[in-house]
Amino acid sequence: MGKSRKARFAPDIVEPLFYVLAATSVLCAALIAIRALRMEDVQYRFLLWNLFLAWLPLIVSMAALTLVRVARGAVLGTGLAVLGVAWLLLYPNAPYLTTDFVHLILDTFYNRYDKDGLLLWYDLIMFFLFSWCGLLLGYLSMRHFHEIVSHYLGLMAGWAFILTVSFLGGFGVYLGRVVRLNSWDVLFSPFRLIEGVLEGINAQAAGFTLLFGSLILIVYVSLFLGWNRRPSFSSATIGEGP
Repeated sequence: MGKSRKARFAPDIVEPLFYVLAATSVLCAALIAIRALRMEDVQYRFLLWNLFLAWLPLIVSMAALTLVRVARGAVLGTGLAVLGVAWLLLYPNAPYLTTDFVHLILDTFYNRYDKDGLLLWYDLIMFFLFSWCGLLLGYLSMRHFHEIVSHYLGLMAGWAFILTVSFLGGFGVYLGRVVRLNSWDVLFSPFRLIEGVLEGINAQAAGFTLLFGSLILIVYVSLFLGWNRRPSFSSATIGEGP
């Protein structure tokens, strides 16, 4: 029975949303380039690096779907465990892009914007597109693992996974934005990572985690339900007049 279930599980690895995100990422890069040419500075080029990091969890989740298709037995179990841990460490990079609005708000240049000019709105749209792209990258990669967990462990386990990961992701964003930890610290600075996690266990971190965990969860559930919605009309009603 287990083999037949795995045989029937053949999720799409590359889907239309992937191409939308790729096109949006190119647009984001173009907006940075245009701004740099017009303003003769590259003030917000760090957004490109953060967007690159936001793509990493999706790459890992696509690798996990590929593994499901080609591997079996212990190789599959071990591979999914390794990729799952890697994804969990990288996942906060996706919603982290939403916190980059702080640069726009707190930058001293913000107070010198011409409120009636185009640059203010240009930057707002640019930051929003980077943020939205990060949220969608996180959504898609999370949905990949949601499908895997639900298939092998059941529907309830799948949603328990989403709930848990949402708030772990919120805590991960806190560690990145406030404590200034990086995903690769787990390999290159493990003691700094442990110290940072312990430092992050406080009331402020709890509030931050609750806020961003709720954001991640609401975005995921909203998009998941919207994506899986089916038309309510039947073919028999098509073309019928009033």
